[in-house]
Amino acid sequence: MTAVSDLVAVVDRLLDPVGGCVWNREQTHSTLSRYAVEEAYELVDAIDSGDDDELREELGDVLYQVVLHAGLAESFDLEDIAADARDKMVRRHPHVFGDEHADTVEDVVRVWRAAKAAEKSGRRSLFDGVPRAMPPLERAVKLLERLEERGDADAVVASVVSGTPATSGAVDPAWGATMLASVAAARSAGVDPVASLRAAVAELEAAGRRGE
Repeated sequence: MTAVSDLVAVVDRLLDPVGGCVWNREQTHSTLSRYAVEEAYELVDAIDSGDDDELREELGDVLYQVVLHAGLAESFDLEDIAADARDKMVRRHPHVFGDEHADTVEDVVRVWRAAKAAEKSGRRSLFDGVPRAMPPLERAVKLLERLEERGDADAVVASVVSGTPATSGAVDPAWGATMLASVAAARSAGVDPVASLRAAVAELEAAGRRGE
């Protein structure tokens, strides 16, 4: 037995119809989705903190979410998940496990994208696979990355800005389009919009706490 298999056994016990945990047994993939997001953000916080103990704990919480979803599933288990991840990583690193060559980071990105494109050849749009549930800033960056690959990010962003009318309601698409243009400009200047905003928000919190 390993610690991972022990964790699987713990989850199986929690989900046991007899003697298990009522709360766990009532969960579904859908009801647990918010916890997966929360744990992922807590993991990012731990990474930003630079605290290895905190990082270890949060990685464990993320792992627990994976094991719990595997335990709830009827058509697959943790072994299937691990096998799929293993096979995907082998396919997407042909420069390590195959005959491709990649001596620079740029070469690796090229090989990865080619392997991924071959896997996803059935997709009908450049934007398929970009999760709609992503926070708007992160999703904007992801969509811009796809447009940059195609080579028309500036033109598409310009069309959004010029074609979006302002409104007087709480939701102002024109304001959003202006923010989108700022995100695109930041990327063009080599700035990471997500990390930069996170740093500014962290400073906002710190400044606010100083006023308490």
